[in-house]
Amino acid sequence: MHVQKYKKMRDGKYRVLFSSGKELDLYEDVILKYELLFNRDIPADKVLEIMDYNQECDTYYVALKYLKTRFRSSREVFDMLKRKEYPVDLIQKALDKLEQQGYINDYNYAYSFLHDQLITTSRGPNKISYELEKKGIRRDLISEVMSGYTDEIEIEKVTKIVHRMIKSNRSKSNLLLKKKIEQDLLRQGFHKENIYSVIADSSFSDEEDLYQREYEKVKRRLEKKYSGDVLNYKIKQQLYQKGFR
Repeated sequence: MHVQKYKKMRDGKYRVLFSSGKELDLYEDVILKYELLFNRDIPADKVLEIMDYNQECDTYYVALKYLKTRFRSSREVFDMLKRKEYPVDLIQKALDKLEQQGYINDYNYAYSFLHDQLITTSRGPNKISYELEKKGIRRDLISEVMSGYTDEIEIEKVTKIVHRMIKSNRSKSNLLLKKKIEQDLLRQGFHKENIYSVIADSSFSDEEDLYQREYEKVKRRLEKKYSGDVLNYKIKQQLYQKGFR
């Protein structure tokens, strides 16, 4: 195949026009490796090799572009390339090269992810560990990184959440509120023992005041429809549902 013309493109590519009318977009790496700027005649047995190497370069540069938007784990890069249907062997080559160059580092990724979560979210260590595992981070790396989420940090976060929930409570009994706090914090990934410890050490609202306020509110609403024993039964029923005994 005889090269008739080269045209410099964006993204480090050349458009190569052959005398046969065929056009190929080749990466600069390919042009340099096979000295195509000097060798205008490409042997037929080299064309397939050139195309294979061009696809290898394409896999690498697509991954590199993906990493430029933000730091990503090796699994995230692998999954993106797999969705684009690149061959697995070329994906692995690209990942190895990017790791050697420092563009991919799962420990640094996990460390950065943890500290971002600590600053911007109220997630507990279990939730963050789960998220890292979903992103393909190895368990030994997760364990090493998560040692930075100390009990002191966790208790401080749990305490802030518990105090905020107590302060915003207007209708639940302390029993029901404690149950809700526990469930919410468990869902956010905090350790059960730290949740119980903070709840035990926290001051909750006066139960009698809460009961009286809720009783009056329920009574005002229900006495529009009921009276006598039925009213009393309905009031008790709703107060029981709110956790008052």
